[in-house]
Amino acid sequence: MKLNISKVGFVYVLFVAMGIVAVIRMIDLQFIHRPDGSEVIARTAKEREIPCTRGSIIASDGRYLAFSIPEYRLSMDCTQAPDTLFDAHVEALADSLSRLYGDRKPAEYKRMLISWREAGKQYINLSKKLLTFQEMKRAEAFPIFNKGRRGGGLIVEKFDRRQYPYDKLAFRTLGHIKDNEPQAVGIEGSCDSILRGKPGIQPIRKTEHNNWIEDTEARRIEPVDGTDVQVTIDIDIQDMAERALRHQLAKSQELEAGTVIVMEVATGEIKAMVNMRKDEHGRFGEEYNYAIGKKGEPGSVFKLATLTMLLDEGKIGLDDEIKAVVHWQYGKGKPFEDTYLRNYDKISVIRGFEISSNNVFRMLAARFYGNDPAYFVDHLNNQLKISRNYDFDISGFAKAKIKHPKDGSYWAAADLPQIAMGYTCELTPLHTLTYYNAIANDGVMVQPRLVRNYQKGGAIVKEFPVIDLGRVCKKETVPQLHRAMRGVVLNGTGKNIFKGCKVAVAGKTGTARVVRPNGNYIGADGKKQHQATFAGFFPFENPKYSVIAVIYSAPTHNNFYGATWAGPVVREIAEEIYASSPEWSAPLTASGKLPEIKENTVPRSNDTISAGVPDVVGMGLRDALVFLEKNGYEVSWEGRGAISSQTPAAGALSQDKKIKLTLTEPSRKKKDEQKSESAS
Repeated sequence: MKLNISKVGFVYVLFVAMGIVAVIRMIDLQFIHRPDGSEVIARTAKEREIPCTRGSIIASDGRYLAFSIPEYRLSMDCTQAPDTLFDAHVEALADSLSRLYGDRKPAEYKRMLISWREAGKQYINLSKKLLTFQEMKRAEAFPIFNKGRRGGGLIVEKFDRRQYPYDKLAFRTLGHIKDNEPQAVGIEGSCDSILRGKPGIQPIRKTEHNNWIEDTEARRIEPVDGTDVQVTIDIDIQDMAERALRHQLAKSQELEAGTVIVMEVATGEIKAMVNMRKDEHGRFGEEYNYAIGKKGEPGSVFKLATLTMLLDEGKIGLDDEIKAVVHWQYGKGKPFEDTYLRNYDKISVIRGFEISSNNVFRMLAARFYGNDPAYFVDHLNNQLKISRNYDFDISGFAKAKIKHPKDGSYWAAADLPQIAMGYTCELTPLHTLTYYNAIANDGVMVQPRLVRNYQKGGAIVKEFPVIDLGRVCKKETVPQLHRAMRGVVLNGTGKNIFKGCKVAVAGKTGTARVVRPNGNYIGADGKKQHQATFAGFFPFENPKYSVIAVIYSAPTHNNFYGATWAGPVVREIAEEIYASSPEWSAPLTASGKLPEIKENTVPRSNDTISAGVPDVVGMGLRDALVFLEKNGYEVSWEGRGAISSQTPAAGALSQDKKIKLTLTEPSRKKKDEQKSESAS
């Protein structure tokens, strides 16, 4: 046979190369890179995160707006149970698992358990279904599992499911959880580091079958649950504001979106923040936070700032008269037209404010500040603070800006009179309301806030005080501004809307055009978009709440007015709040304790309930869940609000320990009765 020298040579070279590599590797391990203990351990041991419970979001009166309900996944180390125990009870365990999950027959579970044990499975999920607390406790008593983690191999893992008992109420303000992660909006997003808590650590090790199991010999670090956040939102006022805005948007196809903010005058606490958009099918949703994210030219509601400056500096008085000019020429541009002045020869300042005359405020600004427009803008920014960009409790707060002469080529002579009546500046609805709230608050601006405190186990761990941003005008100027704002409602653009209103409201209407995508007020389709605004406070005699409503139109050829569209929203809210708080009493506060349970229904232990089902009617959902599940009940529910009924009824016997709760918002009459009882 002929020897193939080339093939032999190739094989020889290959073996020599492999030998050299082996020698180099041996030298490296012996003298250069010796693996330390951590490298060895890393291949056979690691850590698993133990989930913690996310903190709750609590409304101003103590009711829960968001909370987490624990759910449990069962897994099994099939090698833990002794043979005698497993063989004797595997059929009973299979039957129990079949009844618990309802996804497989007992015989199928039995075959699976036996095959997993024969394969040495040490960490196998029994089902994809997550269990309630009560279901998990039942499983712990199953045959084999009742011997515990080491004796029976049961592994229990906890997960949290986020619940919003008031459904979509304040959806954009609260934020939401998706795939167990907070979206970067609202309280859920901005307070995530507070709500999230700190996960624990469970060491795990690899077995000889390459399965990862808990290392019971290593130190386990327990999780730290998240901190609760109490917000300033009042559930009742939020609900009123949402209904009022929805009623108005539903009146016309040309109304596209809107926002409402209700603020407590003295504290700056936001009691309601509504953001609503209507789709082409007439359905409402909260996709964008217009209240803090949409800035634009506010229109005539800005005239209050101009009036404040004029009165505060003694330039004019409310009853001073000026010539009414329908077509007013300023500089070299096109004359400014104001058809509201056609029926006037002279007009008082207060009347100009009541009918929302643009030229009155253009002319006054030009007369007193035309030679120094920078002073005018600086005073608006620094003294009146109307464009102040303060820190807010949730992300997405757009920066306000008023055009300034220092902007150079961007500044035009006509900008001064335009700023005076609400154009050539950009504010969000929250900026505008913060200023109006200052005027309602005797001229003192307070910073708006959504977060009141942090709580742990019902105890306050951090309180957020009222932040005083300073005075925006002289104290003696405030009554004059109140008189002018009340005049708008009694004699001006708000007269028809607020006629017969049950509570005295003071405020200002405003309408502004919205810049279209092409950068102009009129789009390529020839249509315009408007925003209609009403901002004010109530009750007039002793301001408790300030409010702003802004309605945005769809592109349209029609005109659009603030009093017509935004005013009715404010009136409905004001009357609803007035009806629910006829004496303007302070909001009720919850004690944080569970309602007293009658003696014959108090659980004697975690295992038994004496004398029938407990009475949980009137409780909040979270408190009832904690109470009932801890005492052995499997709970289901429907509706929102407080618990209005339960099945079985209180005192009845329940063989299967299942209870269904019905949640209902109390009627307006019922709420009035509750508050009257509290006041007495």
